[in-house]
Amino acid sequence: MSEELPEHLRKKLLEKYMRKISESKKRVEEKAESIDPEKIVWERLADDKARELMYKAKMLYPQLYPYAVKVFYELVRTGRIREFDGYTTLIILNRLGIPVKPDIRLKFVKHGKEVSFKEYAE
Repeated sequence: MSEELPEHLRKKLLEKYMRKISESKKRVEEKAESIDPEKIVWERLADDKARELMYKAKMLYPQLYPYAVKVFYELVRTGRIREFDGYTTLIILNRLGIPVKPDIRLKFVKHGKEVSFKEYAE
């Protein structure tokens, strides 16, 4: 006893099924678009030196910066590196061919306070 559904019910069920499929595709696409590799990489920069180096790479080499972000993101995504300190960031950028140099600042400390060179020499 095989009874078929009437044509109008079959049509309604098919339309409902197609709507569900299209909605699920939209949700998957929205989820994929919401992942921002650059934001994730910047959240994983552990110290100020790492942030400074990435900022310099972004400003000095805008054409290579997206590739660097992609590499850093893959390292985080695969679990090889959890966070990037200044030294690790410098090494990775140099290996990628992005020669970024950190700012060097000399501090003169006298009696536990940071002082100018003139005061330090006295």
